[in-house]
Amino acid sequence: MTETSILGQKVVLRDKRIEDGEDDHRWRSDQELAELDAAPRLRQPLADFLRDYANELKYPTPWVRRYGIDTLDGLHIGNCMVYDIDNFKGQCEVGILVGNRDYWGRGYGREAVQLLVAQCFKNAAMNRLYLHTLEWNARARRAFAMCGFKEVKPVRRAGYNFILMELTREDWEARQDGA
Repeated sequence: MTETSILGQKVVLRDKRIEDGEDDHRWRSDQELAELDAAPRLRQPLADFLRDYANELKYPTPWVRRYGIDTLDGLHIGNCMVYDIDNFKGQCEVGILVGNRDYWGRGYGREAVQLLVAQCFKNAAMNRLYLHTLEWNARARRAFAMCGFKEVKPVRRAGYNFILMELTREDWEARQDGA
């Protein structure tokens, strides 16, 4: 299978690799990053995590697509994904984590989202992308809005207050025409 590689001006989105496992384990074990992701901090030993991680890569599911985010010089700085892919409805949820704090607030995450959105609308026949971001995470909400996502409504899940945001193909195409 040919590896996916989506080139931007700052980042490259590419298929996840086994070499990403140690970074992913470190980021998912980080308390602050876990809070930003509304997830419990990972407490699994690295060896167990890497075994499970290898199985996820070897046996991917058709409703999830994971990408590593690399700088142009090949440094793995985060991950993004589309999941709950519903080809019948033409929609999916998107998510992102820039785990390397040296790249926060510098446009790397925003460009990764823009590349992911373009991939979904150009190559995956999606008509609607959506996400849930924590209500208190103003930085993420601003970044997603800059990529064209609109706030739809508050949602309470698993004890957290989220904002549901969405971007339709029609709105995305209008933004492309205006660019």
